[in-house]
Parts: sequence; structure tokens; C-alpha cells
Amino acid sequence: MAFSFHTHSTFCDGKADARTMAEAAFAHHYTHLGFSAHAPVPFKTRWNLPWERAQSYVETVRALAQEFEPKGMKIFLGLETDYAPGITMPDNPAYDVFGLDYRIGSVHYITAPGEEPFTVDEPQEEFARNVLRWEPDGDYRRIWKRYWQYMSEMIARGGFDIIGHFDLVKKNNPDGRWFDEQDPAYLDAAFQAVELAAEKQLVAEINTGGIARGKHHEAYPSVRILKRMHERGLRLTLGDDAHAPSHIGTYQHAAIDAARRAGYQSLWYLDAPGVWKEISIDEAARSR
Repeated sequence: MAFSFHTHSTFCDGKADARTMAEAAFAHHYTHLGFSAHAPVPFKTRWNLPWERAQSYVETVRALAQEFEPKGMKIFLGLETDYAPGITMPDNPAYDVFGLDYRIGSVHYITAPGEEPFTVDEPQEEFARNVLRWEPDGDYRRIWKRYWQYMSEMIARGGFDIIGHFDLVKKNNPDGRWFDEQDPAYLDAAFQAVELAAEKQLVAEINTGGIARGKHHEAYPSVRILKRMHERGLRLTLGDDAHAPSHIGTYQHAAIDAARRAGYQSLWYLDAPGVWKEISIDEAARSR
């Protein structure tokens, strides 16, 4: 059994259309695939699904679901939603028109008073410019402090099913360029978010998108955070964060290995809207 609930296509910032992505998943013997276009936001971006394409997105994914289920692969309609105070939230009622099977809740944007929001996963050059503009005094800890603040707030608020790329803030922090990911204060902030997620009984993904695109050497979240998740009984699922067919299934072995090292013996997959089922990590590994 193979699965991922984090898949993009040309409806947002993916490099291939939805059919091509579905066919790639089927070729990798996936049994469950979730499409999760970046949800529309109230300003123009290069990566979000435009509202004018929303209906086409729904119709396309539903048609693919009807086509592939008799072949043995369930396809789910989702959105990757953003927690961005003053901009949008995962529980935005405007998204109800999609008739979604699930939502991913993610933190991409961070903001400062009077400033335009910027994303923690933008290209390194843009990220560096924004960081230096935002923190000219050199105290870059405010970046991760704001990120983990938003992550905890998002989890407390709810309105989604899967926590997306838990520690995405590390993406543009190679070799600790901007901040120390082993700083006890950093880890405390991350662990506070883990505690909230455990209380809410949410599902977190192990996301291999950074590895697939050559942006990071490990999955999101780090093994250290995964260990705390395991200690607190947080359920895990797999998320390719695929933006191209080559990202599908290719790096799940890294995610499964990280889960093992953290102590996990099982993973979870969405079998129907709101219905999660457990699979042993050994069975998941055999599928890869």
C-alpha cells in the first residue's frame, strides 16, 4: 500500500497537469492519492490556485477519482490552506464551495507590522533580501519565533486535517545561516506546537518535498521533532509534496526511515473523508 496526500499540479505551481500526476502515482502502485492545490488567497501569487480555476480543479480531480478508483487507486480532493493572520485561514468558509475531502494546514507566510508578508520557502535570494529588510539589526530569531507562533496558533484554531511540512522554516537555513535549530528556545517553540497537535489529535505529514527539489537534505520535520511527536502519540502520514511526476514516491524511503528512527511503528492514511486507517511501517516500507 502506497499513499501521499500532498500533490500539486499545474492548477497551482506544479510542473505537470493533474492527469499526469495521477498516472505517475498509479505507476508507482499508489492506492491513495490526495491532490492539494495551494488554496486561493486574496492577492496574486505565482503559486496559488486562482479562484477562476477553482471549478475546473474540482471537476478534474473528481473525474480522475472516478476513473482510477476501479483500477485500485482512490483519489481525494484537498487544498493546502494557509494560516496567515489578516489574510486567510485554513477554516476560511470560502473554501467550503470546493466540497473538500480534506485540508492541509500550512504556514508559509510570516509578517511584521506594516510590512508585506513574505514566505519562508521562497528562493534563497528572495528570502535573504526579505530577512535583511525585516531584521536589519541582525536578530534573526524573530523569523522562527514568528513561524512557530503562527504554527501553534493555526493548530489551536483548527479547521484542517493534516499539518503540512511542520518545520518548513528550516528550508532556507542551510548550515544554520540565519538561526540555530538546536537552540533550546527554538526546540521549545517547536515542541509547544507538537503538544497542541497531540491535544487536538491531528495528523502530521512527513514531507519529502525539500529533498525532492534539492532544497534540504532531510524531510520535514526533523527526526528530533519526530521523536517528540512519537512520544506524544501524534499520528503520521506521508506527503510527497510532489510538484512533478519525478517527485512521486521517489523519496518516501527517506520519510519512512526518519519515522523509524523516531520510534514509529505505524503510519496513517486517509481512506475516506474523515476516516483514517493505520498501516504498519513495515508494510509501508515494502510498498516502496
